Amino acid sequence: MRTTTRTGTAVRTRLAAVGAISALALTLVACGGSDDEALSSSDRSKASAAALEYVGGGAVTDAERGDGDDRYAYQVEVTLPNGTDIDVELDTSFSVTNSPAKASDFATDTPSSAPTSDAPTDAPTDAPSGVAPDDDRALVGETLTKAKAAALKATGGGKVTETSGSDDADHVYEVDVLLPSGEDVTVELDADFTVTKIDR
Repeated sequence: MRTTTRTGTAVRTRLAAVGAISALALTLVACGGSDDEALSSSDRSKASAAALEYVGGGAVTDAERGDGDDRYAYQVEVTLPNGTDIDVELDTSFSVTNSPAKASDFATDTPSSAPTSDAPTDAPTDAPSGVAPDDDRALVGETLTKAKAAALKATGGGKVTETSGSDDADHVYEVDVLLPSGEDVTVELDADFTVTKIDR
């Protein structure tokens, strides 16, 4: 009898513990949730529309609500047809708060965007832009011209060896410059082609 009583008590104790743990887990799930679950369909639609309008093309592949530690209210990932992923950060009124690159900043695989005489002479040509990583996508057209001019002015001369976009919050474009001294530097520019940093 004594053994049976102890066993029954132990079983009841274990069941009570399991029940308490299960209740705690359910509470955490209900309170925490993921950012995606907290983003309503209306907010997702507004955030997606604002991001696509800014980028100028592509498709929304992810959208989430920021938490208290984030500097944004919403973050939307836009993927361009050539595979480029661009993260667009928005505030509560769905205005863009970071300075991500736009679709027009990146080279594509269409004939109209073929490299011009302004393109860096030693830029990689062995891989199509459609499969190159984001940081390897060269700038083209007027964007390339302005970025090169701003970078060379900041360095006081040299030779541009590579250009690319950036999805970092503090700059939009990167221009690699080989200085006459032989030093390689990376000039970081914002959306207005203002130098934010020279990385040596």
